Amino acid sequence: MAKNKKTKNKISAFGIALVGLVVLVFGLLDHFKIISLGEKADITEGIQNALESDTSVSFIDVGQGNSALVISGDSSMLIDGGEAEKGKDVVAYLKTCGITKLDYIIATHQHTDHIGGLIDVINSDIEVSKIIMPKIPDKLVPTSLTYTNLLNAIKNKGLKVNAAKDEEFSLGSVTVNTFAMSGDYSDLNNYSVVTKITTNAGKFLIMGDLETTAEKELLSKKQDLSADVLAMGHHGSSSSTGSNLLKAVNPVCAVISVGSDNSYGHPNEAALKRVKKYTDMIYRTDKNGNIVFGCDFKNLDLTVEKE
Repeated sequence: MAKNKKTKNKISAFGIALVGLVVLVFGLLDHFKIISLGEKADITEGIQNALESDTSVSFIDVGQGNSALVISGDSSMLIDGGEAEKGKDVVAYLKTCGITKLDYIIATHQHTDHIGGLIDVINSDIEVSKIIMPKIPDKLVPTSLTYTNLLNAIKNKGLKVNAAKDEEFSLGSVTVNTFAMSGDYSDLNNYSVVTKITTNAGKFLIMGDLETTAEKELLSKKQDLSADVLAMGHHGSSSSTGSNLLKAVNPVCAVISVGSDNSYGHPNEAALKRVKKYTDMIYRTDKNGNIVFGCDFKNLDLTVEKE
């Protein structure tokens, strides 16, 4: 079983545990904001709706890195895990959500700020069914200790790496589409697996660190990339989230996984300016902490840890 069952009329034990962990890890919080992204957008105080959602998408605050969790019923999928030192935080978040099994782990690409935390996840008592990573050319295979440790963790658990491909699969009531890049690129970022998540309430597109160079390949696939929520590529860098991609996605909301005062200057003002042509609803893990979308019914209910 991937997560605890929750009722619709009361905060469950999982909900209480979630509140407790947030208070413990992040300090006392006055309240959360839940923002409906439906046509009749309204703002109400409280956390109950997010806790009781049968389907949710979380963007986990892992500093200057990336990590996202998708839960639908008893099924779950983790996309990236931040740097290695964030692994224990990711495991704690998963357990707070009642996760005992991950149906999928997707490592968008092999940079340490995306794969490092996955080592602790795989070494934990959380069962993992399938691991997906992009196939990359030999010249770009990392020599980092983090990558070596990840491969050893996978091997020691009797698991294997499945090469990413263009495919569609179900995760509970959610439809997942993955898109793999096969061009000849000199930057590992451009082999990032792009993941589209379609829920009953809305659609998400998670870009990994894909840059505009490979966005051209993604667009050439002639797939439906439209999404309500766009997780911007490469932490909002200037070389990602190009105008053509934005036109195809037409987002209602954007999310940026990024660390406070990072040395890269992420997110870049030019990238933000491009996104703001489509939406002013831009949420960042450095400013908003964990960002959670409840995906029940017809609206996406957004819960942020910090205002």
